[in-house]
Amino acid sequence: MTSKRISWIDLTKAAALLTVIFVHSTPRDDLTAVLTGFVLPVFFILYGVAHSSEKHRDNLRQYIAGRFRALMIPYFILTTAMVFLYLAVYPQVDVGLTPSNFVFWSLYGNGPPGRVTHLWFLRTMFFALVLFSLLDKYLHDRPPVVRYLILLLSPALGLWLRAAFGVSLIPWSVDSVLVALSFMMVGQEIRKHNRTGSWSIGPAFDILSVGASLTLFVAVAWLNGYVNIGESIYGNSVYAYLLTGVVGTYVVGVVSYYVCTRSPKICGLAARFNEFGQEVYEIHPLIIQTNIELFSGLAIWQYLTVYPGAPLFLVNFPLAILLSWILASRVIVRSGALQFAFRGWRVKGKPPEPSFSEVENNNSVPSNPN
Repeated sequence: MTSKRISWIDLTKAAALLTVIFVHSTPRDDLTAVLTGFVLPVFFILYGVAHSSEKHRDNLRQYIAGRFRALMIPYFILTTAMVFLYLAVYPQVDVGLTPSNFVFWSLYGNGPPGRVTHLWFLRTMFFALVLFSLLDKYLHDRPPVVRYLILLLSPALGLWLRAAFGVSLIPWSVDSVLVALSFMMVGQEIRKHNRTGSWSIGPAFDILSVGASLTLFVAVAWLNGYVNIGESIYGNSVYAYLLTGVVGTYVVGVVSYYVCTRSPKICGLAARFNEFGQEVYEIHPLIIQTNIELFSGLAIWQYLTVYPGAPLFLVNFPLAILLSWILASRVIVRSGALQFAFRGWRVKGKPPEPSFSEVENNNSVPSNPN
């Protein structure tokens, strides 16, 4: 495995995480509608790309247990912490829910409508990878058409289940799990044909391909509208979302490859950033919300925002990145209890940077929400 290959994956993930924070820092508008067309599919697709199926088929129980520990333990702990935090600050801080309603939706495992917490990603990733791993174990030697049918029908099944339940949000977000599964399977097919090698063909071809793909992505994402898989919002068509997710990931992946080829230092920073990507993802919304609660009433912000109506954008975006990183790399890493809460395990001292082989074979890298 070459360093360039690992670097572009690291940079793609880091760019996607920064875009997630950007979207969370701004109101819903045409720009965020386009960005949401690819930003979360990147993580699911890269999971499929990096998943070493041969390694885990014979010890699937152990693998799933490890993923449960890394994803669902933080999900349960942080959800519980959010409940107690809300109980402590209510009614001074009111997000439109009573404490009892907040507890109900936490037990429901999804919701409330319009206010699904960012932790949905952890549970959706876990349940999707469980389905993905089971399908891989029992269908990997079947004709490819079987996998393709599941990939294409999975989103439709998710929408049918939501319609059958007759609610806007299904318990534990089963529909988003099935959509995430399709993206993972796309990544798996890419791995089968290209493993985790560069998606670059050659400069001339890449310029034309990326240009055409970017045009297609922007047009379809704009027409499809705002997407939030955690809130079961897929725009006008879940299949348009599937298209923009794949095409957008391709564009960012190829661009990241060339950036890493010409600026290794940038990719080195991306790798360091990704060491604590899961913690940054888990922390940053609290910082954004705190900024809004403390400072959004100041009239000066209406003159300093980049987008009209985006409170504190110039503060929210950099502070969400910087403070989340500091807390993850300077505070959480020094506490076994905090590591357990945010990562599901304890590691003494700073976690070592993964080697190239570990990036390829250790699924914790792409499965982290970064």
